Amino acid sequence: MFQGMDYVYEVYCEKSFSKAAEKLFVSQPALSASIKKTEKKIGLPLFDRSTSPIQLTPAGKAYIEASKEIIAIKRRLENYYNDLSDLNSGELVLGGTNFFASCLLPPMIKAFSEKHPGIHLQINESSSANLYEKLLTEEVDLIVDSGIYNKNLYESIPLLADHILLAVPQNNQLNASLTEFRLTQSDIMQGLHLHGQVPDISLKTFRNENFLLLGKGNDLHRRALNLCQNSDFVPKVSLYLNQLMTSYNMAKHGLGISFVTDSLIKLSAPDTSLVFYKIRDEETTRKIFIAYKKNCYLSHAMQAFIQTTSHVWE
Repeated sequence: MFQGMDYVYEVYCEKSFSKAAEKLFVSQPALSASIKKTEKKIGLPLFDRSTSPIQLTPAGKAYIEASKEIIAIKRRLENYYNDLSDLNSGELVLGGTNFFASCLLPPMIKAFSEKHPGIHLQINESSSANLYEKLLTEEVDLIVDSGIYNKNLYESIPLLADHILLAVPQNNQLNASLTEFRLTQSDIMQGLHLHGQVPDISLKTFRNENFLLLGKGNDLHRRALNLCQNSDFVPKVSLYLNQLMTSYNMAKHGLGISFVTDSLIKLSAPDTSLVFYKIRDEETTRKIFIAYKKNCYLSHAMQAFIQTTSHVWE
């Protein structure tokens, strides 16, 4: 029963039989046969296969809602049993977007694993929207994120403050007349952007440049548009990108200017192909935090991860 449910749920998440089969490590014919068997038992189709991507039927929507509840109950039961082992065994599922999963989570995982080697960790790398949905179904225990979230549904523990800067290719002609405002990667590493020695620049200086922005749904997309709006212009966008690291690397190759964060700059390899500028605006400071489902059962492993890692970035 549970395997059939897991198969249906994975197809729902991936919106594709082939992608779901790949993630489940089964052949597509085997996956399709399993789901048809489930549909035969119910007596109704769960997916409308005539659409692309495939969509849930009304029966499928009811099935998925019930599946989410069952998945959450299974996770709670597993966490309860794991707690009886007193952190000597068990599993913890962590989530983050590409940047957080690749740059911020590794040292946190190292600190936790050194103290609790018996806990098996899984990493779920996805979009913020998908990760918050998985927190609700308790498929993911904790996520590292930033930006706006529904405080009626989630709780958070602060990790660090992230500061947004403008990254401009070194060969951009505007840099020549902006010597007093310019910051290097070394300056960022030393924290000079957090103090008054280097003045803020008017973002409007770059209103005619081509911008590289992250796509809709990303916290940095919303902040970038607000920053430009607060400076009375609409940015000319040459590319919309999915990941902060991609935007940073595109800017390094001179494809446009980009909004980046000081945490990314500090964690990147030494490079001189970009210069950076401070912008005075409340939107340039954002909080990074650990989030979890409100009123959920906080397992010993979840509590230990929060306690162990909440000071890693201080």
